[in-house]
Amino acid sequence: MSDAYIGVSTPNRVSAAFQKEDFLGSDLGNITVSGITFARAYALDTEVPGSNAENIMVVLDNVVQEPDVAFTIHEDANNLPKIISFSSAVLSTSTIYVTHRGIGSFSMKPPTGSVGPDQLTDTMKGFTTDTFVADGNTAAFTLTETPPNSNSVLVFVDGILQKITTNYTISGSTLTFTSNPANTSEIEVKHMGVRGVLRRGPDYIYDSFTGDGTDTTFTLTHTGVPTNNAFVFYNGVALKPTTDYSISGAVLTITFAPQSASEIMVRYQI
Repeated sequence: MSDAYIGVSTPNRVSAAFQKEDFLGSDLGNITVSGITFARAYALDTEVPGSNAENIMVVLDNVVQEPDVAFTIHEDANNLPKIISFSSAVLSTSTIYVTHRGIGSFSMKPPTGSVGPDQLTDTMKGFTTDTFVADGNTAAFTLTETPPNSNSVLVFVDGILQKITTNYTISGSTLTFTSNPANTSEIEVKHMGVRGVLRRGPDYIYDSFTGDGTDTTFTLTHTGVPTNNAFVFYNGVALKPTTDYSISGAVLTITFAPQSASEIMVRYQI
């Protein structure tokens, strides 16, 4: 007599094998993304979901490494979480392998209207701001957080927005000006990336233009940016959405003609 079962039988399923990558300590080096340099870094072939270091297992010379302590994950130039950076020096002869614990990439979008202020942690509700007072002799300042890239911060000196590379660079948590800010100058740094344990928002895009005294329209590198979601600066001074500018498609329209040789800087997320 055969046994009978009530219900739906479970099909046999074989899980996909975890992906594994092998490399040597000699393969590590400096990787620079949007002005930020990651030391002792390696570009992985597979994404790490959510930039969460716990989604991979890293073994160095047969010793399992602790996520977010021994190594961290960062986004590459394509905004993909594929860069692994080690916290301490690694011998060139060391053997390293990385096992990806799950699917390499995914899209997670909550239902419309399901996420509000109550669902966000306090660290995701506002920007972090660092403030310093210059002494005229110092060019480098230590930030309280390490930004994902230079585009994820706004840097002001005495209220005037500074230009990436021209006025400053960022490496890790160090902000370095190309020339020492004047004595008693007030420096303000706003971190704009949404922060969280597992995921954070996309990095900010940076577009810049030069006025010619005639043109009032400028083409952004991306389309579909709401007017209120973009920061627009004219010679370092913030412009007011709708009143001073508007965005339609990929076209930024300023309500006045920026003067010849003036600088227009735009920051936004996509």
